[in-house]
Amino acid sequence: MGFEQPGFLIALLLLLGVREPLLRLVVLLLVLGAAGPTLPLAYERTAVLIDQSPSAPAEAGRVAAGLEAPGTRFWAFAERAEPLPGPGARRNDLGRHTRVQPAVDAVLARSPDRIVLISDGLWSGRVYSPVPVYVLHVAPRPNARIARLIAPAAPRLGETVEVRAVLESTEPTSAQLSFQGGGTTTRYERPLPAGTSSVPYRFELERRTTVRVRLETPIGRDRAEVTLDPLGPGRALVVDDPAAATYLRAAGWDVAEGTPADLAETPELLVIGGPAEAWNVADRARLERYLREGGAVLWTATPKGLFFGGWQRTLLAEKIPLEPEPQEGAALVLVLDVSGSMGLGTPSKLARAVEGARKLVDAAGPEDTLGIVTFASRSRWLLAPRAMTYRAKREAETRLDALEARGGTQLATAYAAAAEALEPLDARTRWILVLSDGQLEDDPQRTLARARQAAARGVKTLTLALGADADRPFLAQLAREGGGRFLDLAEPAALPQVLALLGEEAFKPPVVEGRFRLQLRDHPVTQGLQELAPVPVLLPARAPGWAQVVVQTASGRPLLALGEVLGGRVAALATDLGRSWKDDPGAARLLAQLARWLTATPARPRYDWSTEEEGPVLWVYGRFDPLPLAQWQGRVEPLEPTAPFTFRLRLPRGFAGSVRVTSGDRTVFTVTAPKASEWPAVDGAQHLRELARASGGAWLADPAELPPPRRKPTPVGPYLWGLALALFLLERWREGAAHRKGAPEVG
Repeated sequence: MGFEQPGFLIALLLLLGVREPLLRLVVLLLVLGAAGPTLPLAYERTAVLIDQSPSAPAEAGRVAAGLEAPGTRFWAFAERAEPLPGPGARRNDLGRHTRVQPAVDAVLARSPDRIVLISDGLWSGRVYSPVPVYVLHVAPRPNARIARLIAPAAPRLGETVEVRAVLESTEPTSAQLSFQGGGTTTRYERPLPAGTSSVPYRFELERRTTVRVRLETPIGRDRAEVTLDPLGPGRALVVDDPAAATYLRAAGWDVAEGTPADLAETPELLVIGGPAEAWNVADRARLERYLREGGAVLWTATPKGLFFGGWQRTLLAEKIPLEPEPQEGAALVLVLDVSGSMGLGTPSKLARAVEGARKLVDAAGPEDTLGIVTFASRSRWLLAPRAMTYRAKREAETRLDALEARGGTQLATAYAAAAEALEPLDARTRWILVLSDGQLEDDPQRTLARARQAAARGVKTLTLALGADADRPFLAQLAREGGGRFLDLAEPAALPQVLALLGEEAFKPPVVEGRFRLQLRDHPVTQGLQELAPVPVLLPARAPGWAQVVVQTASGRPLLALGEVLGGRVAALATDLGRSWKDDPGAARLLAQLARWLTATPARPRYDWSTEEEGPVLWVYGRFDPLPLAQWQGRVEPLEPTAPFTFRLRLPRGFAGSVRVTSGDRTVFTVTAPKASEWPAVDGAQHLRELARASGGAWLADPAELPPPRRKPTPVGPYLWGLALALFLLERWREGAAHRKGAPEVG
């Protein structure tokens, strides 16, 4: 016998003050009742919860039969719990999913002392119990199902799309899988591994299409469908590459051939085939912002594009997935006339020459060598020949801006200095460019002899006669003797453009011509392509470490490289589409697939689902203006932004409907929540172990391991109080009877 409440001093004092024996007994019983005594009179009550959800096997009932004992009650549960008359009974109306916490709560309402849970452990979320839970694990019933269909959220009309069936199986089995949609039906027979796997289905989306998928296996069958509603053609902006525009139109793109300023319209794809100088500072800033906001850019090696266009010398070079192959640079010395006659005109011929010289400086790369020597009555080095690093370019521009026109026209010393500087250099090409507007005042034979000597040593001479007064016969002869060519420019206004072209010719990367066989690497861009026709022209290049080469020559030179920068995707093609792959269907498919891969950036709308304890979560990705809204079950609410291009919508537990995502008055896509799985990809045994440990129960390998029910302490205080009340009433009755017996009669 035990006492749980020692606080009964008041009742004890009453006992000491009572003289009557019976009343003392009554008070004694009250004192004992107040002390909270207990006796081991009853056994612990056990509730057995039997998992009868679809995933649980019939074996659960047979396991429960080994638990029959005094005080044991049996319950079945799935989505809800109901009592059973015995362990072998079965209920078929408990729902299609496993809900453990409601079942535990229902049993706890009957005040059990312990719970035995027989289950496969396949549920989501945590379970709490204030009484110990003993667990018996039963292996789940085998099953195979279609977990979900993954489809593009916003496919384009005419695009080759992929619908992927995600399959889940509890054990290895054989499977028959069929896809129907897009005007075709495809059937597969293949082994299905345990766990999660997927099978793709591709077709060209020509209209609104519903894809139906059916799975049949010895352990389960399932079906699912998804509807793809195509958007219109994608918008592409092509700058200076008519061949690329033709390919994209053939692939179904809405193509605009425009200028860098048109980038403000934010196309889905941008193709750049022109030179960097066509993009001013504001244009280049807009291009970088476009990439940061999820844009897609392809650089092509037209005669004025990529490295021919000087893109490797811009700050955007680090975002281009090709860079020039290391090689010897070119060397050029500009021999510039700064005599008094060059100061004539508005603007002056010297001003135009300085503008053109700056373009020469800009055209040179860090591997190239450039020098500038001036001549008038005497000659001097304005810029000694040096590699055109960023610092050297800035120094050259500063010195050019300080030039003044004055003096006569004496060329020989300046030309000899240029030849002496170039002859020892180890460069790809070496050029002397002589620019003059007047008649020479020194001995022309001296200069001609030096030109022949320089030509014999590999240094060629270009001459440019500027204006009506230039000594054309001499300059033409100097070019012939020097192994170069003569340019006659009567109009000084064209001088900057001519010098820019000469700089491009002198410093542009070399082009390799021939017949280059190609190799394709495994990538979505090359998917389904067996081979491509050889290309006749190739820009020597290499891919930086962050880029991936997907097409290369047999010798390993990259032809097509791509990668991800900022928030967008980029690619570079080291050949000219205007000369390569004419009428090759493989090239057309390559460009179409490249365009699709490039535009699948974080800015392109897409979605995914995840499952949390509170319910399913829809993740929406993309660039939206205005911000997206979600419409579901009559509700409209904004999606919660969680990161750039990322939005979230939490849905209630058990949600199984559709969600429409809108932006402004436009429906972006409508998506259906995946079916809740009765066979979730969780470790059921681990679930059960965690529940047993948290509740103070234990893991049972066999029903016989369940400890027998113990006798539990039963409070007897209420019984003592009842007896005390009965004795008190008996004493009161006895005293009343005695009083009535001794009273005199009235008469």
